[in-house]
Amino acid sequence: MFIHERWNRIVELLDPEKVTSVEQFSELLDVSPATIRRDLNELHSEGRLKRVRGGAISAEKNSGIHDPYFGLSGQLNQSQTVLMNIEQKRAIGERAAQLIENNDSIIIDGGSTTVHMTRHINATNLMVLTTSIPIMNALIGMPKLRILIAGGEVFQEQALVLDPYNHGIVDKFSATKLFIGAQAITPRGLMQTDPLLVQNEQQLISRAEEVVLLADSSKFKTRASLAVCELSKINTLVTDEGLTAESREMLEDNGVKIIVV
Repeated sequence: MFIHERWNRIVELLDPEKVTSVEQFSELLDVSPATIRRDLNELHSEGRLKRVRGGAISAEKNSGIHDPYFGLSGQLNQSQTVLMNIEQKRAIGERAAQLIENNDSIIIDGGSTTVHMTRHINATNLMVLTTSIPIMNALIGMPKLRILIAGGEVFQEQALVLDPYNHGIVDKFSATKLFIGAQAITPRGLMQTDPLLVQNEQQLISRAEEVVLLADSSKFKTRASLAVCELSKINTLVTDEGLTAESREMLEDNGVKIIVV
């Protein structure tokens, strides 16, 4: 059984009402408990299940119903977005990680595609600032790497930490590269749906020498109401082969370097 087949099987085997143990998974899938533990950690970071002591429970059991008071406007749960266009996001993330060089100081913004990128980082002596709890968790344990987490309010549905007051560490951080996602990409620029998210992402852009956008081609077919920045502010886009000729021309007219995976 290939690893992704095993992961899908693990999610299918989750009990919706109680913990499914490592031992149960190990017996049902005929693999070692150590392998299951690694699988559960990966699936937890992707939002496909919730890792708990001794096993895992369904992510759906704890995802709750979207409440705009506690979440960000127009944003899906992290556990939902991580499963959309997953193969494209994995490929984009793996390629984007190759842009990180030894001794870089980088910012990794929250998002499902940037989470995938984090798992492929091989560069060392890095200083990494992030607004994302899943990204912070994925970075923990990596050698020769310092992690800074932005301060502010925790938005549990999106697993983001955003600062409404702009008084945190971001203002003091200088990055060689910012890796960022988007809700949508239009002729008006990189778009989002929540004013606080726009404010924080504009602040991140101002702290970086180079802006690298990670976005699958579906983001060119969607719409959002709030502009984060003009396309000319983006240095590099990493996307998939579904990018249309029209979108490519729009980006190239604004000086964006395009990497297709």
